Amino acid sequence: MRVLHAPSEIAGQPSILARALRELGVEAWSLATNPTFAQYMPDESPPLDTMAPLPRYAGYAGLVVKHLLRHDVFHFHFGRTLIPPHNLDLPLYRALGKKLVFHYHGCDVRNKAHMRATHAWSTCTECQPFCIPRRQERILREARQYAHAELVSTPDLLESVPTARQVNVAAWLPDYVPRPVRESPRLVLHAPTNRLIKGTPHIEAVFERLRARFPGVEFRTVEKVPLLELRDMLARCDVLVDQMFMGWYGMVAVEAMAFARPALAYVRPEFEPRAAGCPVVRVNVETLENELAALLGDAPRRRVLGEAGRVWVEREHDANVIARRLVELYHEIGAT
Repeated sequence: MRVLHAPSEIAGQPSILARALRELGVEAWSLATNPTFAQYMPDESPPLDTMAPLPRYAGYAGLVVKHLLRHDVFHFHFGRTLIPPHNLDLPLYRALGKKLVFHYHGCDVRNKAHMRATHAWSTCTECQPFCIPRRQERILREARQYAHAELVSTPDLLESVPTARQVNVAAWLPDYVPRPVRESPRLVLHAPTNRLIKGTPHIEAVFERLRARFPGVEFRTVEKVPLLELRDMLARCDVLVDQMFMGWYGMVAVEAMAFARPALAYVRPEFEPRAAGCPVVRVNVETLENELAALLGDAPRRRVLGEAGRVWVEREHDANVIARRLVELYHEIGAT
């Protein structure tokens, strides 16, 4: 079986999943055309998305020529194929009998109108919209026509794509070595990729109120830092505050837990059956201050939560675990 993960690096998922698939004996390759501040490391990364239109589309066409006959499964991330954003190459894969998987990660498909009308708090509540509803509709229409399977990385997206199944984000665990828990906390970290989606203004307001109560603790928001630098900060932090709106925890919380660090996030009540046993500390805008303060003053609880977080990630987010689920999916849709 030959699998291509492309063409957008989102939370490092294409490169992580391809690497884990290779560990299982699958001939897998990751390709990303979207250079990001995180500096992910896919197997192939031509920076085509940043180029002028003519060389950009010539490059996209060249990727189709290069990869079309090399792979049996094309696992496309963020609603984009090798010729984005209009995905003009989709008919070619079907015509050649290729298996297609569409893997959604957020604003590529999240229905802003539905989320705002249905939930008091959601990723779309305070966001300045950069999603394009007409493009989202086209992506989902194309998936109905061409895709053999659809995946989402967080359960809130199932409301926008009820035909999909959820697969947890994957972490390459050898990159995360837990460190001992400090008795006296020194660093609380918040690392948003989008301030409004994550509820960062609310989190920073809590940080400001807690600084006077915890003068020995640095409350820090970090943005747009390379992956390796962020990973180092996560290893050194005592607590990670993830998000206040989405209703699930993100990749940065997974990484913090992999380092045996407690993570706080808003988890929607209806998702609790999916999160049974998950040690993420449940908070919202109103409860974050008290919950964070209590955790900072309780080293034994931070230690217990950290150890439980590592176990949770090993069970639910280990790249090898997720890769095995993908292999089952690929076989299910007819790939051999």
